[in-house]
Amino acid sequence: MAPSKFSVAILLLLLRLLILVGAESQFLCKSSSCSGVSLPAVRFPFRLKNSQDSRCGFQPDFDLFCNNRSQTILSLPNAGDLVVEFIDYRFQRLWINDPDQCFPRRLLINSFDLENSPFVSNYRLEEYTVLNCSYYVDTLPFDRVRKIKCMSGRNHSVINVPNRDLKAVFAFLPSPCNAIATKRLPLTGMELEEGMVVNWSEPDCGYCEMRGGDCGFKSNSSAEIECFNLPNGGIPRGAKYGLIIGVAIPGVLFLIGLVCFICGKFKAFARLNSPSSYLSPSMGRQPTSAVAGLDGPTIESFPKTILGQSRRLPKPGDTTCAICLSEYQPKEAIRTIPDCGHFFHANCVDEWLKLNATCPVCRSSPEDSSATSTPSQTVSVSMPTSPGSVGSLPRHD
Repeated sequence: MAPSKFSVAILLLLLRLLILVGAESQFLCKSSSCSGVSLPAVRFPFRLKNSQDSRCGFQPDFDLFCNNRSQTILSLPNAGDLVVEFIDYRFQRLWINDPDQCFPRRLLINSFDLENSPFVSNYRLEEYTVLNCSYYVDTLPFDRVRKIKCMSGRNHSVINVPNRDLKAVFAFLPSPCNAIATKRLPLTGMELEEGMVVNWSEPDCGYCEMRGGDCGFKSNSSAEIECFNLPNGGIPRGAKYGLIIGVAIPGVLFLIGLVCFICGKFKAFARLNSPSSYLSPSMGRQPTSAVAGLDGPTIESFPKTILGQSRRLPKPGDTTCAICLSEYQPKEAIRTIPDCGHFFHANCVDEWLKLNATCPVCRSSPEDSSATSTPSQTVSVSMPTSPGSVGSLPRHD
């Protein structure tokens, strides 16, 4: 038979006590995200407007909101609305892009300035000239010359050319093209359409995040930042919550069953109702969490290469890891993602793929192709035989 009002009241009371225990009597805000989107997870110093309290964010410049496409939007005074693709709380940086996935138009035509905002760009700038050609350009034999796809069409092409390569490009093109802009653009190590990474320095919560703590205001009325819930030498915080839930849920179900059993006996004795099944099998089921990233063996199956002194790379123009923004150095390990061919520092991309099953640059998923890939082999690039020679990359059969 159905649980009585008394048993339901007991269940609600026990669940409330369980929530209070898990909250550890803190005011810290829970992580949030836009509807239907798991990433980026929004927590201090950021807050999601209309979803989290004002004390959940450090200041208005860190306020985010969801647009009608469920994109997480950061609005800056001199840069407009930008999509936040990913937030790295440990190293205090975030990946921003244009809502229409045309970041070059934002840089070249619309206003884009990080001044008067808490965010800075650490990229080196270089002079570029943007050409508008009144015909379709298929290929360009220059590593640093890129066609801006989101600004091009079937009958015209927009090309981004470093000023140092401008004469060579003019000589290669079949007919002249019009220069529409000359600007200092960031050398991001990524295609311009993919956006850029910016950093913030205040509040300084990176060390707290690395130690596994929760960063936030010390109290509701204080502007001082403090690190809460640091794990100690005892049971880790996650294991403690798991233990509490693992013990409490069976206990709650047992008490409900006991109350229903006693009520059923009384009603059967009074011949008011006949006993029936009163505990749904589905109540004992616990939800399982989906794994967002790839497992260790799958990641290790991706090709891995040790750079030699020559630092010869699969793509000579891509000299910077798009994750840590550091240039590749001799003796460093780089890992290549199958299908798309993008490569990064092995340590950087391994941590990324544990959390995300897509390439950090093109967002293609290597998960399907990883089933047929063979385990990676770590090899070194051959040393040059003379000061002017260049080592060649190994082939992975």
